[in-house]
Amino acid sequence: MPSLVSQTEIDVFTGDFQNLFDTFKRPIVVWKEPKKTFTTIENNVYVGYGAESVKTNVSYTPQSGQFQAMIRYTDKQDSENLEPLQLRELAGDCRIKLEKPGRDYIKLGKTEKIVIDGKSFNVETDEAVKYFFGVRLYVFHLKATR
Repeated sequence: MPSLVSQTEIDVFTGDFQNLFDTFKRPIVVWKEPKKTFTTIENNVYVGYGAESVKTNVSYTPQSGQFQAMIRYTDKQDSENLEPLQLRELAGDCRIKLEKPGRDYIKLGKTEKIVIDGKSFNVETDEAVKYFFGVRLYVFHLKATR
């Protein structure tokens, strides 16, 4: 099938697109729901001195992953009322764009928070796919926790 763009041009474009991501990416930490571990402790008591008792302890192991993402904070500032323009506000206080492993980690199980620059955020929206000649990046909008 004919194409308006040659394979050489596509290779250059996708290389530039990947270089843009690599230039501006920064680390983020995605915190998942802690893993619960149950341990059972049996206390055997001698016959005639008491019954056996079984106690179950629960321990929580933190689960997190570090990924690279492009980060863009929204710039909410007061301005004059521009109602006739019917402007729409984008969801969230921050937007991250990341590769598939980070997207999959966020989507798998419950994400409790995402830490960026020492600030905690909750995932506000489902991901949007940014597709560019075979390169896929995933965008999530985040809301700061107060």
